[in-house]
Amino acid sequence: MSLSEPLAPSTGGVDAAPAADEDDFICNTSETLFVAIEKCLDNGLGACLVVDGERLLGRISLDEIARAVREGALLNPGLDHFMATFADRRRNDGALDKDVLRPVVDDVGRLLGVNIDRSAQFVQIARPDMSHDEFRSLLDAFLSSWISSKGPYVEKFEDEFRTFVGAQHGVAVSNGTEALHLALVALGIGPGHEVIVPDLTFAATINAVLYCGATPVIVDVDRDTWCLGLEEVKAACTPRTRAIIPVHLYGRPAEIGPIARFARERGIFVIEDCAEAHGASYENRPVGQFGDVGCFSFYANKIVTTGEGGMCLTGDPEIATSLRVLRDHGITPNRSYWHERVGFNYRITNLQAAIGHSQLWRIDGILARNAAIARRYENAMKDIPGVSFPPPMDARCAPVVWLACVQVPQEARNEILSRALEARLEMRPFFHSLSSLPPYEAFAAHCPNSAHLAATGINLPTQRAVDEQVVARVAEVFRAVLT
Repeated sequence: MSLSEPLAPSTGGVDAAPAADEDDFICNTSETLFVAIEKCLDNGLGACLVVDGERLLGRISLDEIARAVREGALLNPGLDHFMATFADRRRNDGALDKDVLRPVVDDVGRLLGVNIDRSAQFVQIARPDMSHDEFRSLLDAFLSSWISSKGPYVEKFEDEFRTFVGAQHGVAVSNGTEALHLALVALGIGPGHEVIVPDLTFAATINAVLYCGATPVIVDVDRDTWCLGLEEVKAACTPRTRAIIPVHLYGRPAEIGPIARFARERGIFVIEDCAEAHGASYENRPVGQFGDVGCFSFYANKIVTTGEGGMCLTGDPEIATSLRVLRDHGITPNRSYWHERVGFNYRITNLQAAIGHSQLWRIDGILARNAAIARRYENAMKDIPGVSFPPPMDARCAPVVWLACVQVPQEARNEILSRALEARLEMRPFFHSLSSLPPYEAFAAHCPNSAHLAATGINLPTQRAVDEQVVARVAEVFRAVLT
């Protein structure tokens, strides 16, 4: 049997993610639902074919398994039982695109091979990349009964992630926005303080400042790096400046080394927003190491995900203690229910941390896959007039790909997004500039670079389903509008 189209993008280089094995698409009736679940996860389709020996019986999907499990299917987990009991009630998940997984059979129904056809598949911009590793860790956490924030996976994930970044202390929280807020509060930021933020970023960056009662100072980004630069930061500083939040946008490092050194000289805190930049580095140091606190997000579309989740990293043990106390309702460690200060319930659960633990062990492959996807897009669209790709960064920067990005003429962007949706391809525009959004009108600044990027940028699908066929479909949308 042969698999005609690999799922994982590959350029033949050592940094390409491995393709799914053909065995991951086929289950035998002698196997169990647990085997089917793991194969559906590992192949990235959420479905596999079921055979009895060599004879094809049908298709099984995670959606179908989930509904059957709710009806007690695990009490008799054999696939032979599943096919006999639930086959006439199975339906295909509308999001699965059943025609993607196409069996090749002979005249007597023997399975000869598997084809993957994505010519009409709805391709989301991002999807959580789950495997059997996450499934097993999550099941382990669930069966342990430690489902709250006190389970062992929380500390394990904190230790593993801070080691990955090279930080001394890790404090897991329930999302990236809360990581930013917690960092600001732990550093004493409040009314009367100014905090510098970039104009081009997700709104969580400025919202966290406003939660503290501090004043956000919106600063334009560099047109080439898309991030804060040192000179822009210097120009925005006043005697009231208490903190700077550089955002490593779309995996591209800000000028964080010089900014952090300048801030230290001025007695200004630096909080790195690394939500989109897991694994990026500057001056051969991972982002998240430079500031007083580095904040990460593990939302479902991020490089590493826990569904919802985040983490604060720091090298200062006093800041780490403050972060933990504030995260846990302000309760003093080792003194039960004694509140030294007003705190928050910003904790992550053991179930979420179990997923993050397994995700982190797979991050190199995820980053390699995303980088390969971005290269494929560039190779396919570099000759289309009006399409430009992210400018190269200087030698100090080692960016990562969170979502592949392009820029197009402003007048063409909405039509491209509309045509893409018609073609069953999900794309999205860059973030709006903060200065253009109603809640931040009082803090708006003249930021032409941010406005230009916000008006011309497009994020492209960046996930396991993006193979050569999907890249060609994406390129055709751009070509149809721009040529």
